[in-house]
Amino acid sequence: MLKSYLKRIFEVSKRGDAREESYYSCLEELLKSYADSINKKQIHVTTLPRKTYAGNPDFRVWDGKQSIVGYIEAKQPAEKNLLEIEHTEQLKRYLKTFPNLILTNFFEFRLYCDGHLIDKVQIARPYVIHKLGTIPPIEKEQEFYNLIERFFSFSLPKTFTAKTLAVELAKRTRFLKEQVIVEELKEE
Repeated sequence: MLKSYLKRIFEVSKRGDAREESYYSCLEELLKSYADSINKKQIHVTTLPRKTYAGNPDFRVWDGKQSIVGYIEAKQPAEKNLLEIEHTEQLKRYLKTFPNLILTNFFEFRLYCDGHLIDKVQIARPYVIHKLGTIPPIEKEQEFYNLIERFFSFSLPKTFTAKTLAVELAKRTRFLKEQVIVEELKEE
């Protein structure tokens, strides 16, 4: 599965004109293949889903019914430092809003639950494709599968206590307050 994924990433990259979006189908296919391999055939992956109140992550993974499994924000494969991306306004907003999020550059995967980094793994070295011009060897395959299993096994609590409901509503209220202020400043 990962070997095929890295081969597809290499093929897109070697064309020389690829943008971030050019790699989306590679990741979507990997996610679907993984879901099938663990008998979660009802999993759906939406690439470039409809905008949410917090922004527009690149992927939405859902169970095919009503429950969202999580979101994925992808960056260019040439992006070397995902740690810097964590400090952008966009990712801060996503981390406050989405309880299950992966940040990736298609080689490194960082899993965040409730705004906290809980796991990260690099499955290959981008420079092998970009500098050496070949398909990179797979690294930390089992660690990747452990990370992706945690992502897919996430579910929101079925029942809210007063406290968990208040926390969820507070997250949304904070974000909406910021958006209202921005809109007011634009009008002035």
